[in-house]
Amino acid sequence: MSSRLRGQRLWWLMRCLAWLPLPVATGIGALVGELLTRIPLRYAKAYRVILINLLATHPDLSLDDARRIGRRSMRELGRSLTEFSHVWNRPVEQTLARIAAIQGEQGYLKACADPSRPVLLLSLHHGSWETISLYLGRQGNTTVMYQPHPATLVDAVVKSARERTGCRLVPTNSQGVKEGLATMRSGGTLAMLADHNPGNRSNPYIPFFGHPVPSPALVDKLVQRYRPRVFVVSCYRGPKGVKDIRLLFEPAPQIETAEGRDGVLSALNRELETCIHRNPSQYQWTYKRFKWRPGGRRLWYRQSYSLLKRAARGESREALGLAPRGTDTAPPEQESEQKSY
Repeated sequence: MSSRLRGQRLWWLMRCLAWLPLPVATGIGALVGELLTRIPLRYAKAYRVILINLLATHPDLSLDDARRIGRRSMRELGRSLTEFSHVWNRPVEQTLARIAAIQGEQGYLKACADPSRPVLLLSLHHGSWETISLYLGRQGNTTVMYQPHPATLVDAVVKSARERTGCRLVPTNSQGVKEGLATMRSGGTLAMLADHNPGNRSNPYIPFFGHPVPSPALVDKLVQRYRPRVFVVSCYRGPKGVKDIRLLFEPAPQIETAEGRDGVLSALNRELETCIHRNPSQYQWTYKRFKWRPGGRRLWYRQSYSLLKRAARGESREALGLAPRGTDTAPPEQESEQKSY
């Protein structure tokens, strides 16, 4: 199937979901997510990725507890993906009206009003993250870096929807970086999702939940060159569900004042870990964040079925190769060259 045809089908699916009442649409998403955890594990690829990531990042978590959190995570991901059809297609006021609380807003607005320093917002794939762009656009001079969707039709729809309140989206390529730097120079606000696997091979490996992973060197360059006010931004669903969205702006002086590239990126990853620990089931654990390590590829995701079968037999994280090891070097038989994403 061509990317154009896939894009058309996805576009129609989004339109249909947007037509449904939000509780119905997100209920369908949660049900589909739950069903995907009930099929035989051999065929449940996304669920296997979640379980591997949970076991690798939570050394004290039992397999049964990982399954429990994993099922909840699949339900929450289903809610997120169906919720986004409303965020992208319904009036902006409907989405913003669902924001029940904004913690740290005054500190963020004060930083935006200070012309002497730009503002850098670092976010992650957590809860209702698509809502963030709509809120940010109303503050003026805000640029958001994003990874374009491979389906051109879907990408155009999503980009247009995210820019409705005034923020400007730029892709995560060389041209987008130039525009992001221009925003910083002008004293504006630059926002980016900081939990991606960056594609450029020059990005350093920094521990994330104890496992070295490629981390965005751009963050360090922005911090060192422009000395911005840095905030870590998360957006999650509260106890009342999809109509109870919470935004959290947390000042990150530890990132602003860290020494050297590794210090800045280590502080960044620790802040992301803190956000995830707060509500682990709403994080997008289906993302293969630990795909690469120094020297080559980790085989966790390719071997996920056999690793989980061994875990069910009681083998330790160390035996499975999932325990954090700090330096974490690749054995000779693993792929030795990192590809771009």
